[in-house]
Amino acid sequence: MSISFTPELLTPSEQDIASFEALFRHSSAIGATPAGGLHRLAASVEDGAVRDLFATWLTERGFEVRVDAVGNMFGLITFNPDAPYVLCGSHLDSQPSAGRFDGVYGVLAGAVAVASLARQLRERGEVPPCNLAVVNWTNEEGARFQPSLIGSSVFTGDLALQDAWACRDGDGISLKQALQQIGYLGAGRVELEIAGYVEIHVEQGDGLERDGLAIGVVRDTWAALKQRIRFIGEQNHTGPTPMVARKDALLAAAHAITAVRAEADLHGPQLHSSVGRLEIYPNSPNVVPSRVTLHVEYRSPDTELLAAAGDRLDASLKAVAADTSTSYEVESHALRESTHMHHGFAELAYSVGQQLGLPIGNSVTVSGHDAISLSRHYPVCLLFIPSSNGVSHNEAEFTSDQDMRNGLRMLTALLYRACSTPNAYR
Repeated sequence: MSISFTPELLTPSEQDIASFEALFRHSSAIGATPAGGLHRLAASVEDGAVRDLFATWLTERGFEVRVDAVGNMFGLITFNPDAPYVLCGSHLDSQPSAGRFDGVYGVLAGAVAVASLARQLRERGEVPPCNLAVVNWTNEEGARFQPSLIGSSVFTGDLALQDAWACRDGDGISLKQALQQIGYLGAGRVELEIAGYVEIHVEQGDGLERDGLAIGVVRDTWAALKQRIRFIGEQNHTGPTPMVARKDALLAAAHAITAVRAEADLHGPQLHSSVGRLEIYPNSPNVVPSRVTLHVEYRSPDTELLAAAGDRLDASLKAVAADTSTSYEVESHALRESTHMHHGFAELAYSVGQQLGLPIGNSVTVSGHDAISLSRHYPVCLLFIPSSNGVSHNEAEFTSDQDMRNGLRMLTALLYRACSTPNAYR
């Protein structure tokens, strides 16, 4: 007769949950908008204030706080200096006039989960094979500085530090200058041996809510093609200049925008497209625009479909420029491949969720996350909790207290399994 063994799990106490909820309230007040959302762009004054809050909270609970040269903040709990770290986290920056859950939840839940485990392990006299750490990645959103995922990309070596520092916002302020201004330009790299990385995030879709699930374990990610395209025309007076003589860069951009949308309409749910940002010069009511920059995105689970869509866009741009007497240039072009998340880590997470009795299922992410940057280098697990009505990057973004508590329980239990039995997912 065989006896099955269910591994023990550690979960947060009621005091831990109350600590999380207080920390989340304090975070939500920094950069709060009148409609209950959040406006906290990367390396802004508001970002500096929430970083101060986060650093103080960590220090008071015995974390070692370290900041690297691109502003990534690490809170370390070291049981054994020679052991690797199981890292968790997300980002504290937001989109303009956005929600207070996106990214922020993963950082604060991660901090509370690690603090809870550190306390419980000390009380038990248990020294796990792996250390624990929480991280706030710089400029995940890509709202003030482009590209997105800057902090995690520098950490993995996929983006050079000098290139990250040189990124500039609309006012010409570099990321390096902005981090200096708020006091979060660290020195060098925080050297950590990473055993694995866990990120928990609001879903930014309605799948979990629709299916009555508490937790989604992300198995796959969509690919993304991002381009910055500039049309060049000729500045002139909008009154006397004959229509036939105009070289209107904004008109060219408008035709390009409709072409981008038309591409998505060809492929139904297999392709999403957007032009989320326009930069117009001189942006005066009485001047024909001479320069317009578009930020174009295509997203799909099929990388070949993205490549073909990109080729068709190139052809459309040539035709638009010819029809409007303008010229154009592609200032940047970045393809993020679709990925399969770490199978062993996903299986471990699924089993932990089942052991906790949480309704759990498999998910796919269309959005980009820091977890995707790290997944190309380390074992990574990405988890979702529900988003009300699938609304995100909007002040109306909402996730219930119960769903956040479920996520905190899930994250704490998974981190315990990952740090105490790392071979369970490798």
